[in-house]
Amino acid sequence: MNTFKKGKIGEESAEKYLIERGYTPVARNFKAHPGEIDLIMTSGCDLVFVEVKAWKNMPVMELERSIDARKQHRIMAASQVFMLQNQRLCQGKTIRYDVIFVDGGGEITHIKDAFGDY
Repeated sequence: MNTFKKGKIGEESAEKYLIERGYTPVARNFKAHPGEIDLIMTSGCDLVFVEVKAWKNMPVMELERSIDARKQHRIMAASQVFMLQNQRLCQGKTIRYDVIFVDGGGEITHIKDAFGDY
């Protein structure tokens, strides 16, 4: 299975996981210069931008390092574009950046507010 297909399966697993926990999907694979957001969801009063990492044989600590400050900046810049394009949807929402790791066995680790103070 190629990397692209593994990524898509990971995103589908992450989205299903979040829906089962009451999140509502808004968008998937939102692209804007200079980045892409894998999933955009709402949860109560939160608008959640989700980065999904699906790697077969990588410890979670290594996956966490793959989302460095540069990657975070790109995701946040893309989220700003999304919010400008969807002001009505975003009105009154608290913004949050989550990360979901999906391992080769389908196990999910969900880190809420992963970017902390943005």
